[in-house]
Amino acid sequence: MSTETAIASEITFAGGMPGFPTARRFVIDPWGDDDSPFMLLACLDDPDLAFVVVPPWPFYPEYDLNIDDSTVERLDLRTPDEALVVSIVTIGDEAKDSTLNLLGPIVVNRRSGAAAQVVLHDSGYDVRAPITGA
Repeated sequence: MSTETAIASEITFAGGMPGFPTARRFVIDPWGDDDSPFMLLACLDDPDLAFVVVPPWPFYPEYDLNIDDSTVERLDLRTPDEALVVSIVTIGDEAKDSTLNLLGPIVVNRRSGAAAQVVLHDSGYDVRAPITGA
């Protein structure tokens, strides 16, 4: 999966974000300084809802993501490079206490903006993996 962030202008979760069923339309923008891998996933349906996200590979280079066939079909992913994969960041009181959700990454079709949060069952990944080097 590519770590480049160029995507369609609007991201759409057909069934809403898990836990936020009416939050369907989002935009993703850089967050932090120019060299930061962090992005802000901001909801267009609820201006008070936003998530800090980041591709997992800068922190977990060995992160192995196998997207199931039903998700590939649902998001109409034609090639692996069409997928933008990000993890939701839980911000800690201090940067060193922040974590990544490696178990439930968000997968976005760069071409169409179709998105889904997937659960990597039996992967051994954690919903609160420490951010190393933060």
